Amino acid sequence: MAERKKLPPVGVDGSAEIQSSGLSRRAFVSTMGVAGATVFGLSMFCNVQSLSALTKSPILMDAKGVLLHDPSRCVGCRRCELACTEFNDGAASSYLSRVKVGRNLAASSGVNDNYKVIADTCKQCPHPVPCAEACPKGAIRADAKTGARTVDQTVCVGCGVCMIACPWAVITVNPTTHKSSKCNLCDGSPECVRACPTGALKYVSWRDLRLVAPPVQPGITADPKSAYCAPCHS
Repeated sequence: MAERKKLPPVGVDGSAEIQSSGLSRRAFVSTMGVAGATVFGLSMFCNVQSLSALTKSPILMDAKGVLLHDPSRCVGCRRCELACTEFNDGAASSYLSRVKVGRNLAASSGVNDNYKVIADTCKQCPHPVPCAEACPKGAIRADAKTGARTVDQTVCVGCGVCMIACPWAVITVNPTTHKSSKCNLCDGSPECVRACPTGALKYVSWRDLRLVAPPVQPGITADPKSAYCAPCHS
């Protein structure tokens, strides 16, 4: 059995002092929207070097909080998905949900995961933020109150590039509105946390969850020593 990693003791929220499991890489199958955007994204964002071809976005302020999921408490009821979409989209939809549980249910096995259910959530990445860097319109910005990486619906053109840029595939283009959506932390009071009956989801002070959550797709990442980042880190 793989040894579980502990989250770094960041933040002051006492309720967040729980262990996070080492997430196993799991197969992710999804209809990613327009085929053209998919081909473009895969060719452009398959490695770090491709970042040099992008237009640098403004440095976003760090998020103040992030969603933390404890798989040892999760029962797979998926109330979080319903709460998320009913509040943000006015519809009950697992596909549109910013919390991704349903896609992982088939991968929860006694062999690899001890039957624990994983909810994939936005990591509220620090700079450089993959989805924001990839957006050709600069539609992804930091919320002034929470620092959450949010999509400006008036600017988004629904190209789907951000979906492919996100290593954890937690961004979705709404097939009805043709606009991208991602976790906005519900103005600091996440509905998914309020709806969880077991306390498996918590809203905690920001910590770098990228360290304990292996990507589910290539996405884009950046090394501060790369040619893309070096000018700002020298």
